[in-house]
Amino acid sequence: MASELLRWFTLGCGAQLAVERMPGTRSAAAVWMLPVGTCGDPEGDAGEGESTVLAEMLLRGAGDLTSRAFSDALDALGAQRSTAAGVHHLTMSLLCMGDRMPEALGLIASAVRRPALEPDALESVRSLALQSLAGLEDEPQHLAGIRLRQFAMPAPFNRSGYGTEAGLRSLTADGIRAAWDRRARPGGTFIGVAGDVDPGKVRDTVERLLEGWQGVTPEPPPTGPAELGTHRIALETQQTHVAIGLPAPADRDEAAAAHRVAVRVLGGATSSRLFTEVREKRGLCYSVGASSALGKDRGLVQIYAGSTHERAPTTLECIMAELERFERGITPDEFRDAVVGAKSALVMSGESSSARAAAIVSQLWRLGRAKDLAESAAEFDRLTHGAVNAFIARDMGAEWRGQRTLVTIAPE
Repeated sequence: MASELLRWFTLGCGAQLAVERMPGTRSAAAVWMLPVGTCGDPEGDAGEGESTVLAEMLLRGAGDLTSRAFSDALDALGAQRSTAAGVHHLTMSLLCMGDRMPEALGLIASAVRRPALEPDALESVRSLALQSLAGLEDEPQHLAGIRLRQFAMPAPFNRSGYGTEAGLRSLTADGIRAAWDRRARPGGTFIGVAGDVDPGKVRDTVERLLEGWQGVTPEPPPTGPAELGTHRIALETQQTHVAIGLPAPADRDEAAAAHRVAVRVLGGATSSRLFTEVREKRGLCYSVGASSALGKDRGLVQIYAGSTHERAPTTLECIMAELERFERGITPDEFRDAVVGAKSALVMSGESSSARAAAIVSQLWRLGRAKDLAESAAEFDRLTHGAVNAFIARDMGAEWRGQRTLVTIAPE
């Protein structure tokens, strides 16, 4: 329990809940993370893409409500909703006015515990999934990120969710229903609620809604190491798309805050090293930057650049040169600006109930606890310029660069 405004609980069914009251906010948001992510899909043609199909079908009717009636009930509450399948979880997101949240949670709980999963819905959802898979070649920048994760992360955590054509076609209505019954369990489920809500009342509501729900879905273990290396994908494109992946710490690592500041200086803003050196000074590409995703057990730094075919080799050389130069550390001004930028992003996220619900439920999964904005900001306040440079020298040097994954997409 963090404070009067932010609290987290382990419910009787085993699910974990974090709730934050946001004074002055009239809206409320809920994010459910269910252990039905792509890492738990059947492998390859046996059914890879199962979680994405489930995510699309989940809000198409629940309990005694048809798809239309269920949608009308959420619309009557003014509730915006969405679902998405990620690597570890299937996520359901909900936004409405705070006084409507208890009723909205009831509808979402019915979708989790008694989804319709109608056979007729499967065919239309499968068609959409196949179209999305076929359309990947029309989005080469997105495709570069998907392929980067495929090679940079260990299986089965390297899956995209798009699945395979044979895997999507192999799914059946009975198989989909059995998969939901097997995988959607309270042990492994995380729920975040933020906004105009009372934490204690939300806990009591969700406890009642989930009473009798049982079971645990453990996360699968890694089945093999990351492939890493260099991978060239031949595709008729107007630009050459370059994606680089490098290891990052887990979010619970004590160096996580220093890592975030370092990556922000490297490529997280228009004042960053990569943007300044590769784009502004040398004009090698229109788009370049770096970002970092820190998970529960592992993380990934992703660098992307889109360049002309002729300038792509020089673009890559310049990026690698900047990575080598980065090992020598950052300046005091760069450190100050990165910390200010990171804290400003935190403050702005604190004005959105949706952003806070997503943040606290993700922290509950990754860290085992949730943090309010003051605690998150204090982590950056405790950093020093010397500590960040010590981290860079230790963890972002030659050995780090040697674990590089490179994906390029360009005409053959």
